[in-house]
Amino acid sequence: MSSPFLKASSNQLLLRYSYVLLFLFIYGCGSPHLTSYQPDTIVMALSSFPTNLDPRIGLDAASEDFHNLIFNGLLRKDAQGRMVPDACSRFEKITLLRYRFYLRPGIFFHDGKPMSAEDVVYTYESILKGSILTTKKAALGSVVTVRSVGEDIVEMELSEPFNGLLVNLNVGIVPKGAKSDFARTPIGTGPYVLRSYRQDAEAVLEANQKYFDGAPRTRFLRIRMISDATTRALELQKGSLDLVMGAVIVPPDHYSVLKNQPHLKTILSPGNNYSYLGFNMKDGLLKDRRVRQAIGYAIDREEIVRKLYHGAATRASGLLAPHHWSYEKDVLILSHDPGKAKALLNEAGHPDPDGEGPKMRFYLTHKSSTNEFRRMLASVFQSQLKTVGIGLKVRTYEFGTFFSDINRGNFQMFMLTWIGESDPDIYRNIFSTNGTRNRGKYSDPQIDRWVEGARTAETEDQQKYFYSLIQKKIAEDCPYVSLWYENNVAVFRKEMQGFELTPNADVRLLKNVYWSPS
Repeated sequence: MSSPFLKASSNQLLLRYSYVLLFLFIYGCGSPHLTSYQPDTIVMALSSFPTNLDPRIGLDAASEDFHNLIFNGLLRKDAQGRMVPDACSRFEKITLLRYRFYLRPGIFFHDGKPMSAEDVVYTYESILKGSILTTKKAALGSVVTVRSVGEDIVEMELSEPFNGLLVNLNVGIVPKGAKSDFARTPIGTGPYVLRSYRQDAEAVLEANQKYFDGAPRTRFLRIRMISDATTRALELQKGSLDLVMGAVIVPPDHYSVLKNQPHLKTILSPGNNYSYLGFNMKDGLLKDRRVRQAIGYAIDREEIVRKLYHGAATRASGLLAPHHWSYEKDVLILSHDPGKAKALLNEAGHPDPDGEGPKMRFYLTHKSSTNEFRRMLASVFQSQLKTVGIGLKVRTYEFGTFFSDINRGNFQMFMLTWIGESDPDIYRNIFSTNGTRNRGKYSDPQIDRWVEGARTAETEDQQKYFYSLIQKKIAEDCPYVSLWYENNVAVFRKEMQGFELTPNADVRLLKNVYWSPS
């Protein structure tokens, strides 16, 4: 049965998005002059600018993009979420408590100085010893010592086994002696050198001709901060932007127009952003697994992906996306099935008081931010849940208030997105009884044992075994209803060649992009 997308509760939001589409269409058809590209420059846009250019400090997505352009870490993430060598040529686990990293030869900082083991040691010690104030220190809490073993070998000793260590080593290496004001004039070893920077406006980076993995093929990368999605789309239309890339950098309705423009190319690829419905497990109604599963069966995710995301998302089965190395596909899937939802609600002791009449079995409160797309989704959930007899009261708040309530457990039901999470140790943080981000207060002794087993497993196969058990159990217990993975989107000029879009939208691959008028 098709869900009632065009109910009065969502008409105004749908109408507004129709206006946006119409505006883009008129502008695109009526724009006779396309700005020419600059053959030595790529102009791209971000939706926000970094909070900190020091790779030991900045945590937000924009900061990570800049860090990846300017710096190299010991390790980097590959397309399956594994940590692979970057500034090191190889690494090994000597024991459960000792790791050894062998640095690549011929890596130079942008000022010409060679990178050495002492720079690596200094980078991590400045975090661990507190000379740099950063939240990244907590993620490295298991590290006891970092030491150089010769000029090009680094060893780390741990206080306890921790398989999440490697992903937390993804920190750009800074030169020995870099102080707390390093972010003003960052010097790294990465493919680009920062030449100018105006916060919340524009940055210009130049190709590092001595980059160990080959110099970028285009000399300059100019990055503009454009917070408004419609403005980004219009700049692409007229040619003053060459490229945008990433999840939700172009909203689905804009993408559906841009992909038909003759001077642009578009790419969709799997992403790591995972959207979900979260529940308060202490709530009198939602503590019953049957009620949570019924909500999952009532939500028609396929229709939402098709009609609101225009295909720029993929239905999710769990927190980790299918391309991840530890993804488990054999889990309970809550496909759209209103009949199953009604049966579960009846079984849970919540009969429909008047059959197909207007009375609800019960009411829940769904909290949302004031973002218009989120409000539209909330109204669709409201309509779909109504078909199985669940009344949904939608309450919207400014994002800071909304997020504070979620973190304090002040909610019944909400929707959020985990951004770019590819470390499976996140299961320990969000689903173990004492997890630091267990917002819904889910608790299960099996999960607690399994996340600890995954944390200390000696091999990847052993880790994958535990993560498989965890994913199956979480899908059945339903502390989250998995919604979708937001696909990565790239929109760029047709003359641009060599572009590649990975699940984590790795901007470092821009070094391979070049202009070809043919």
